Amino acid sequence: MSVQRGGSMAVAVFLGFVINVILGFFIPFNELIGGAAAGYIAGGSLGRAVLAGFLAGIIGGLMLSILILALLPFLMPYLAPLLGPLTGLLPLVALIPIALSLKGALLSAIGGAIGGAVALYRR
Repeated sequence: MSVQRGGSMAVAVFLGFVINVILGFFIPFNELIGGAAAGYIAGGSLGRAVLAGFLAGIIGGLMLSILILALLPFLMPYLAPLLGPLTGLLPLVALIPIALSLKGALLSAIGGAIGGAVALYRR
């Protein structure tokens, strides 16, 4: 019985995150590609690859959330007069980064499964 060993999980997650960020400026489904890269690098088992993709996606989502939530207090004085009576809904904007994080994590996990499958069949 042979044991297949994958690459470093930390390196896989970091590179998947970096690919997510870089490709995010050019293509819409960057999470799939970043997750696939993370899953391929992590290798080992399919579960390990999916976890690497998921973590790469969630880190990207967290960075986006931090950026949006850091800029939101500066934008609220400008957005409030434009929204008029809907100004009370402005705090709900904080839910947008959560939804984007979940989307990124899900797509990266799917990409991780694809990358892990490629890594398993390639060895």
